[in-house]
Amino acid sequence: MVDLKKGTLVLAEPEEFGRFSVEVVGRGGADTLSTVLDASGLGRLHAVGEQVVVDPMELRAMAAGVTRDVAAWDEGFGAMCAYAAEKGWMEPDGGILAHIVWNSED
Repeated sequence: MVDLKKGTLVLAEPEEFGRFSVEVVGRGGADTLSTVLDASGLGRLHAVGEQVVVDPMELRAMAAGVTRDVAAWDEGFGAMCAYAAEKGWMEPDGGILAHIVWNSED
């Protein structure tokens, strides 16, 4: 989750591998989201602006701090990445495309 007001990121539901999205809370648009993502190192706004390109190594580092079983997480994440690659949801640099879910409520 990206909080635009606070400029922070939180990895919610780290063991959920059946869906991959970035929830954005707070008021602000794509420019604000891009600024927060750039500052975090987690990813970048996709050129089309409807998705975030997530750096898998940064996501893995975030998960290591919140998941109980790192080996199981790596296995689930690897399977999710393989599925994303099959569907064309990965960038040539290895970034994973995540849908943006806008939630402007504070």
